[in-house]
Amino acid sequence: METTISEFDLQVRDQIYRFFADNCTAPSYQKIANLLNAEKENVRTSFHKLHERHMIFLESNADSIRMANPFSARPTRFEVTSGNKQWWANCAWDFLGIAAALKIDAQIKASYPDTQETVDLQVNHGIVNGKHHIVYFPLPCHQWYDDLIFT
Repeated sequence: METTISEFDLQVRDQIYRFFADNCTAPSYQKIANLLNAEKENVRTSFHKLHERHMIFLESNADSIRMANPFSARPTRFEVTSGNKQWWANCAWDFLGIAAALKIDAQIKASYPDTQETVDLQVNHGIVNGKHHIVYFPLPCHQWYDDLIFT
């Protein structure tokens, strides 16, 4: 059964992204309820509806946000810094997505999973300084949502 997304759900999602952008961390449903002056249970339900539609991703069997692509609520191997703000991205695709979504210049620090070698990249005026680096996706995109945490 497909979940219907309401205008309220989209407002909740918008506030989640604003909160991530401004605070570099995921908001709780209680915090979003306060920001929207809405009933907490309605926002909690909205979190789950957004999760069901892959618009955000909740922690397993919980009400807390794990990711709202391109943002990660947990530390990852992909750190994006701009000015005094620092976010975590879910993957290499998402570290570029943070800079693009926020329209910011950014410094990116990433590490290879097999060697732990660190790579430093910069995004300046929408251009990535990352010559000689390759981003590898282990699965074709049609399989990403089979296990988004692994992918």
